[in-house]
Amino acid sequence: MSTQLKLSVKRSLLLTAAVLFSCAGSASAQSYFEFLGPAYSDQVKYSPKYGIPYRDQGFDQPLSRGLKKAKRRGAPEWVLEEIGIFPGSPDAIGQWIDEAFDEARASFQKCGGRLADFASSLTPASLSGGVSIEPTIWYEPALKATLAGAYYPDVRSIRVVNIYYGTSGDYRHARLLLVWEMKNHFGTLAGIQSEPLAPDWPCSAR
Repeated sequence: MSTQLKLSVKRSLLLTAAVLFSCAGSASAQSYFEFLGPAYSDQVKYSPKYGIPYRDQGFDQPLSRGLKKAKRRGAPEWVLEEIGIFPGSPDAIGQWIDEAFDEARASFQKCGGRLADFASSLTPASLSGGVSIEPTIWYEPALKATLAGAYYPDVRSIRVVNIYYGTSGDYRHARLLLVWEMKNHFGTLAGIQSEPLAPDWPCSAR
């Protein structure tokens, strides 16, 4: 992995410090679990509105659902319901990708000026590496961190976990992660600080 990529991968902050410390910095010590079973398809699909390429890896129709595991981790009922219905419909993931692009663009357009002009000119084809839906969280050696989502600027691609409930109660869902990482895509190409944490991001970003 290049130095640029090491510095530029954008974390979706799945795990709190307590969870990261509990695995003692070792990926193998962290209990990763595939709440929707393993990936079983490498088919490339395209989002319905913008034609953004993506691999849902079969999670449009999951093979299994880890409800018992989530219950043992103390997941509330609404999380169990989300795991039980994910993604809701076979075409939902493609729609989420299009919605994430629209939301990211709108967040820039509301700023006016240079950022609005930039967002209006950025096309969906800019995400040339597409989107990948992952079966579980993963350890990123370049960051020495466990991730639920990431934007890789060298290849202009996004990876997000499908759905996850961590041992300390951290919950992540691809639908929300896609919005976060799409904003990172826009921010990186706009040349501003990514990671949309501030309520007035990206308008105040530098």
